[in-house]
Amino acid sequence: MTVRERYSYDNAEFAPLRDPARAVIASYQDANRALDTIQEYCLIEEGMPNLSAAIHHQAHAYPGRFDRFAEMLHERHLMAEYPATAEMDWREELKDLDDVFRCVIDAMEDIQDALEAFHAATDNPRFRPMALLTEELMAENSADYTRFLDMWARWDNNSGSKTSFDSWVRHFAGLCPTED
Repeated sequence: MTVRERYSYDNAEFAPLRDPARAVIASYQDANRALDTIQEYCLIEEGMPNLSAAIHHQAHAYPGRFDRFAEMLHERHLMAEYPATAEMDWREELKDLDDVFRCVIDAMEDIQDALEAFHAATDNPRFRPMALLTEELMAENSADYTRFLDMWARWDNNSGSKTSFDSWVRHFAGLCPTED
């Protein structure tokens, strides 16, 4: 048996990993693309450069994460597959900042769901290293989720002042030194 025959999704041992792996990469790619669209909306339509920058920073964390995921697949000579991403219709999805935060959180929940499915497929002695890296990615996603929930809660309690909120985001998201 060749390495290609043994270590591929064509082998029954690895076949159950293909669809969950594709879903993980797709969820990160979809989140990257959606958050880039959302940050554009925040900058241009809402006039909030700091919130835009925080969302942009989050969007650009995702390619590094799906690259780490792909490298983990490569450890078993499995190919990372990159499904097509959907375009976000911001005119339909984004009407206000509550929609912004809802869409960011939804993207993070999609990532969590995909990671959870891959984790379920790999949480066994044979694939334990894959499950462990997936747990690390889940923990990172959870921390991001919490940070954006904190921002959303602050927005809800901010009396609607975009300027005040955007200034707070600048400091909260670490976009500037604290001595400003």
